[in-house]
Amino acid sequence: MRRLIDSFVGIFALALLAASLACASPADAQNVFQRLDLDKLRLEGIGVATGPVSPSTILSAPSYGIQADYGEIAPHLRVGFSGSFWSSRFDDKTVDRFITQLEQSLSNPDDSIKFDHVKVSTISIEADLRYTPTNAHAAVQPYIGGGLGLHIVNAESKLIQNTFVESALDNIGAGISAIAGVAILPAHRVSVGVEARYTVLGTIRFGTVRAGAMFHFSRPTTPKVSTP
Repeated sequence: MRRLIDSFVGIFALALLAASLACASPADAQNVFQRLDLDKLRLEGIGVATGPVSPSTILSAPSYGIQADYGEIAPHLRVGFSGSFWSSRFDDKTVDRFITQLEQSLSNPDDSIKFDHVKVSTISIEADLRYTPTNAHAAVQPYIGGGLGLHIVNAESKLIQNTFVESALDNIGAGISAIAGVAILPAHRVSVGVEARYTVLGTIRFGTVRAGAMFHFSRPTTPKVSTP
C-alpha cells in the first residue's frame, strides 16, 4: 500500500506541475517551480474514516477508508491520499425499470424475467489537493479542494451475469471529486475531522460524508514568542 501511495504521489505531483506550467507564461513557469516544493512531500500522518455514501440510483451504504497526509506542497496547500471501499445494490425501481425494458423485447409476451438484486461495490484510491486558509498550528483547520481518483467498480447479479450489461458496469476508471471539510487538533499528534466529498465517475455519481481520526508522525509546534 505504501508503494502504491508513493507512486500516486509522483503521478499527482507531475500532473499538478504540468497543469500549472501549461497555464503559465515562461516567466511565471519559473515561479511555479519555486513555489511548489516537491521535495517536501513525505508521509506525515495516517488515519481512518467512515461514513455514509449516497450514490445515484443505488441505495445508501456505509463506506470505510484510510487516509494519508503528505504535507504542504506550497503555503496553505496540502496533498492527501485515501483509499476507500463501499458495497450496496441498485434500488428496486431501477432494476424493475430495466426488467420492464427487457420484457418488452421478448417475442413471447407470456414470458417473464425473474427479479434479482444487482449488487455493486467500489474500491477507490484518490489523490487530493486541499486549500487551508489557516496555518499549520491552528486548532481548527477548515479546507476545500479537489481530487483525482482511480475507481474499481464491480457489479454482480444473476440478472446480468455474463452479459454486456455486467461488462459495462464492471469498470476501472478515473473520477474527479470536490471536497470540503474541517480538521480539529485536540492533541499535538492527533486530529479528528469531518469531510464531505462529491465524486463523478462516468454515469455513477455519489456523495460521501466521513468522520475520522489521524495520527501525525510530525507536526509543527506553535512557535515560541521570545521576550526581550
